[in-house]
Amino acid sequence: MFSVKTKPYRILLLAVGLITLALGIAVFMVPPSLFPDPSWGFQVMRYMEQGHKFNLIPAPDPDNIAKDITDFLSWWSPGQYLLPYFFKTILWLNTGKAAAFTVVFCSMLGLAGYYQLFKRLGFNNWLSAISIAFIASQSYFIGPFIFYPGGEILLFAFGGWFLYGCFGIRKITWQALLFLFLAGIAGFFSKSSALWMYAAGVACIWINLSANKKEVQYWLKNGILLAIPAIAAIAAIYLFYLSKGANPSQAGGGWLIRPETFSFPLASPLISALSIDEMVNGLIYHPDTAILSYGASIAILVILASTSLFFVNSVLRYVPHKNYALVLTVFYITGTLFFSYLYLKQANVSYEGRHFRIIGLLATPGLIYFMSRSKASRVVFGLIWLVFICWEFSYFRIEYKVNIHSGHGPSGLSQQAYDQPTLDELARLDSLHPNGALFVATSPDLAIEIQKNRVMTLDMEDMTPHDLKYLKYAGKAGAIYMLMPEVYQKNGVAYKICKSFVDYKYFTVKKLGDYYLYAAEN
Repeated sequence: MFSVKTKPYRILLLAVGLITLALGIAVFMVPPSLFPDPSWGFQVMRYMEQGHKFNLIPAPDPDNIAKDITDFLSWWSPGQYLLPYFFKTILWLNTGKAAAFTVVFCSMLGLAGYYQLFKRLGFNNWLSAISIAFIASQSYFIGPFIFYPGGEILLFAFGGWFLYGCFGIRKITWQALLFLFLAGIAGFFSKSSALWMYAAGVACIWINLSANKKEVQYWLKNGILLAIPAIAAIAAIYLFYLSKGANPSQAGGGWLIRPETFSFPLASPLISALSIDEMVNGLIYHPDTAILSYGASIAILVILASTSLFFVNSVLRYVPHKNYALVLTVFYITGTLFFSYLYLKQANVSYEGRHFRIIGLLATPGLIYFMSRSKASRVVFGLIWLVFICWEFSYFRIEYKVNIHSGHGPSGLSQQAYDQPTLDELARLDSLHPNGALFVATSPDLAIEIQKNRVMTLDMEDMTPHDLKYLKYAGKAGAIYMLMPEVYQKNGVAYKICKSFVDYKYFTVKKLGDYYLYAAEN
């Protein structure tokens, strides 16, 4: 085991804090780029700044684009844009710097929360500090300083403190019940997927409080009392938010079993703890070009699933901290059952390690505990850790330079997909026609840069050739400006989109960087 005669853990924690602060200064100077999901939330923020009601996203009515229809954006939780909106308001920041401040704030809060949690679960200061340092060297920790991930970073800030509170409950009081109700609301505010983690956390409290009692009625009494605030929180979330629009739980197809349906959730402790999914650009879901073949990915998943099962079993047998064994086991079982069911029914949930992050975070001190039991394993662990540090340093250095040289529009965010002249031209046209033009964007990130006019965002990822064939927008709404990627100009998609605006007969075309600007006057 690690020696605790001295207090090097304080030096290590200080170093982690200073490095995180340095990353924060860097991202504040050059704000992050955006993943697609929070781009939709930031559009809502822009509309709320213009006076629209909470969480509504207006869009031109296809029957008359001079008018708007509104949708309640219930597909994602509101915290991804409301927390940056809060910082933007009180600190007088632009959107990019507000997102940067959110990343730094949540990263520091999350590290502190998991450090306190690991100590409460029974690990000493030294091992808890090493676990925090190891977490801070992973892709999932460094990534938000390059790409703002939305709810993921808020969930990181929430998870450790939520479980710290759960394992601080020694008996059921009104304070404990109030904590559970507020935690349910706060978890969903951070990210909607926190609901399964919330259920697992409540289960941990129930088992922890009832484990020493054999009477069924005692277990039943505790279960009913704990269920009251949990049901109240979920009911409030559904009534005031989820019921107002579409959400991922409503999407799905027929039941389908694939090799990854069960192996991916079973492998989650190692996939998420070691950032394996991020480092190989996705084992199953690939945001960009796949690095591994499907067969190789399945083979890796089978190995990781078997190793994860062995690891969790070893925790139950050898780690002397019963609360740690309880939380890891409950979260592992709950996460596996929950996501296996979603994958079985083909819900709109991707095969990504980020969905299982809290399992990986909880697995970290257990992994380090086992690796610390012999000198040889400590050397192996140190070498593996060094690889992670070098990998992440290289990743941050490369991607940070990309953000520096990316376009930066009125939002202040780094727009990796667009060069500066393109964004400057859009800003000029936006200022030229205040409230007198309609901008059409083929991705949600671009819409954030339009400040003075209406925007129509076409969700091209979900649009099929059949959808394009029947796309139709009637009426006129002043000048129209559409920025199309070069591939749309070559494959005819841009032409089909232009034709869908049936009352505009002629579009001019101008090349802007790697994009083409299609424009039509009223």
